[in-house]
Amino acid sequence: MATKQINLKKKKSIIGKKEIVVVIFAVVFTTIGIKASDNIAKNKLMDEVVEGRCPKGMTLIPYSGGDFCIDIYEVSTSDDCSYNDPQNQTESLVNLDDPSCMPETKVSALPWRNISQDQAKRACAKAGKRLPTNSEWMQASLGTPDISSAWTEDDCQVSSNWASQPGLSGSASKCISSYGVFDMIGNVWEWVDGVVEDGMYDGKALPQAGYIDSTDGQGLPGETNTSEPNVNYSEDYFWLKSKGTRGMVRGGYWNNESDAGVYSLYAVTPPSSVEPGIGFRCVK
Repeated sequence: MATKQINLKKKKSIIGKKEIVVVIFAVVFTTIGIKASDNIAKNKLMDEVVEGRCPKGMTLIPYSGGDFCIDIYEVSTSDDCSYNDPQNQTESLVNLDDPSCMPETKVSALPWRNISQDQAKRACAKAGKRLPTNSEWMQASLGTPDISSAWTEDDCQVSSNWASQPGLSGSASKCISSYGVFDMIGNVWEWVDGVVEDGMYDGKALPQAGYIDSTDGQGLPGETNTSEPNVNYSEDYFWLKSKGTRGMVRGGYWNNESDAGVYSLYAVTPPSSVEPGIGFRCVK
């Protein structure tokens, strides 16, 4: 009788252990299922990004530093802005302070100019975006035809070769990058994020002003030549004031001719200054 009771206890013990094991496996499989669902959701999100589902007016740029969306056209003002073509910093400020005035990216619009680098950052933020970094801008510009002479109305505007200066966004059928971004050469310079401090950018000393002879991985000039244009870099030019804090603008404007281009960089203007030949575009 005692032996039977012992065997019964053993059986109950075994059954109890099996129940515990079943519960543990259930928890594990449930956890795995939740993680799998999370991974599926993440992969679906990544697929949407890879397919190029950017906000309206933007396009996806694949980039080793992280894919991003960029405005297809230079930023212009919305119809609700007090000044649709700001002529000075005060008018740009009035636009920025108006909740109904939004920066937009659209075809056949005047670029928003006479806006400082600081104000351009604020304008991008107002649209839930930001200024591109130097390297992001460079990546998005690749493939834009960077010819050095005989410009027509279908080419990027670097020699007053459009009907007006600046011209309306997207005016030239050939001024488009490999990623479908318009007007990254000429028309107006474009602010990028970052400043040059006493000739230094991100801890790196930049070369003297001159024709670009080499660039680093971020599209910054590595070497320059003060007298001979380099056809490998489409005769593009680097402007620099080596003293003080200088904002960075890229691409050239409507009258830079062959000096304009995807490699061109202008580090002369302070971040707080405005110019009629400088505009911007945003990334997200």
